[in-house]
Amino acid sequence: MINGIRLKVCGITSLVDADAADAVGADYLGFIFYAKSPRHAPLTQYQAMKERLPPRKKVAVSVNPSVADLAAQTKLGFDYFQVYFDPGTPASTLAAWAQMAGRARLWLAPRLPMGKDVQSEWLPLADTILLDTFHPDKPGGTGETGDWEKFKRHRETHPTKTWILSGGLNQHNIAGAVAATGAKFIDVNSGVEQAPGVKSPAKLKAFVHALHNATKHHNPAYG
Repeated sequence: MINGIRLKVCGITSLVDADAADAVGADYLGFIFYAKSPRHAPLTQYQAMKERLPPRKKVAVSVNPSVADLAAQTKLGFDYFQVYFDPGTPASTLAAWAQMAGRARLWLAPRLPMGKDVQSEWLPLADTILLDTFHPDKPGGTGETGDWEKFKRHRETHPTKTWILSGGLNQHNIAGAVAATGAKFIDVNSGVEQAPGVKSPAKLKAFVHALHNATKHHNPAYG
């Protein structure tokens, strides 16, 4: 945790990158199980790395998974399950994810176009909601900044939920993002890479340094 803000580094594909994220103090390591992502790490690859990973919380990231997919991830001992889904996904499907993962361990990541908000019926299913930048062809990892005003509004309207800010964050805009949103949980991916799926130790350090500087005066808004 950095001055009261939790940090997740997502798109981990190697032990080298996991160690680099650990070295800068990441609280969570994210592994993407979406075959179309350049940061895709198959379950077999994760399993081979598992015992040598740093002792940080592990997050399985998937897109519209089947219950069987989620069940396979739970067997590998992940701490949390981040699920991207379309707003039109049947409520029964979301309920099945919540039952499989558990409300406390499920992070819902709805793909919300401009003008669309988190639906009230989703809120009882998960304690944590992640808001990422919307792209019609990509569930996340676009490198584009999201709607910070929307994030702040949701966070303030539903303060009992944990809200994770994601989308296009990097060393240059993280201070502005935290100031604009009051986010206490940050998810970074492409903004700390030297190539898709390959993290940059220098960018990770610069990102954490910028986050620390942005919050070092312990503004009450940041916890």
